[in-house]
Amino acid sequence: MASTRPWQNQRVQIGMLGPFEVRTDDGGLADVPGARLRGLLTALALKPGHVVPKASLVDWIWGEHLPADATNALQRLVSRLRKALPEGAVESRTDGYRLTVEPEAVDAVRFERLVIAGQACTEDVSRRVRLLREALELWRGTAMQDVGLEDSAAFDAAVDRLEGLRLTATEERFDAEVPLGRGAETVPELADLVASHPLRERLVAALMRALAAAGRDNEALLVYERAREALADALGVDPSPELASLHVALLRGELGHGLRQREASRKTNLRAELATFVGRDADVAAVRELIAEHRLTTVIGPGGAGKTRLATETARTLLDDLPDGAWLVELAAIGADGDVAQSTLTGLGLRDALLGGAPNAELTDRLIAAIREREALLILDNCEHVIESAAVFAHRVLGECRRL
Repeated sequence: MASTRPWQNQRVQIGMLGPFEVRTDDGGLADVPGARLRGLLTALALKPGHVVPKASLVDWIWGEHLPADATNALQRLVSRLRKALPEGAVESRTDGYRLTVEPEAVDAVRFERLVIAGQACTEDVSRRVRLLREALELWRGTAMQDVGLEDSAAFDAAVDRLEGLRLTATEERFDAEVPLGRGAETVPELADLVASHPLRERLVAALMRALAAAGRDNEALLVYERAREALADALGVDPSPELASLHVALLRGELGHGLRQREASRKTNLRAELATFVGRDADVAAVRELIAEHRLTTVIGPGGAGKTRLATETARTLLDDLPDGAWLVELAAIGADGDVAQSTLTGLGLRDALLGGAPNAELTDRLIAAIREREALLILDNCEHVIESAAVFAHRVLGECRRL
């Protein structure tokens, strides 16, 4: 007799880093009704493939408000969960129950694994940032949103732990981003985070460093003063020795100088990607060969085919061979009559060149004067709508910048 279970023979993805959801292979959402049923699933999903003791499940679901017969109540709940999930998803063991899904199928578990992997990258800071960004991108809202369990200390503790790890991962990401020369671009996000978490001194320190790197020392000093006042008002304490030392370095001009040197010495504006790039090694190798043989290479394909990602990942593999780096020039936002040269100056961080040179010099002339001796790679992205002006620009720049 055929099974009538919903989602038969399909795997599930369990989302707990935001609105709670159970999604199947075909994109459908499984119905897991009721706070206790969702609570049972979250308890099992946090330990995928491992037996969770019955006593732990009872404590997680009911807390101090135990039913008259907790064992039978748990069995009935497990029976309901089995009907909501693919056959065989929940297994019984003598002392507990086990959810038979892969760890990667649970976003909270995947998040923790990515954070641990990122923290382990003590030597490769760029990879550290990439892994932490990928981990944080998994979040869609607050942890275990809409589960609805009440009066469960164990459940509340798990939520607090995940949210705490999220903040820690965020702090570690920014601690790594700023020294890489990305201080200026992190300021808006850091400012929002400090406004939401004014007592998190590590976030305050990261914002101070980012502002100093952007040459905004006075604003960095103001951030410190606000943090000092917030700590005094809320906790009755002074800033930590680490934050106070950072303040002193800022007053002496030591902090901003060193960070601005790093910002200026950046070899690329390619952002750390949020997801790994797999299965296209052959494509990357092919583009590398084309670049080695031709100074102008065009990557074409339908929209959404991954042209930009292929170009940037190829560029990333060439960074060690490019003394002056690889730079992405975003052209999607400019109009059909937009200036490719101006976008390139902005992408290379050379907007100061707009102020220099001969008063009546064209932007392309100013750009060429600024990069004439550079050995670098430029990626003109999304240039279909300005294809003619982009072609003229590329011909002119390649003709006069022999190492580009």
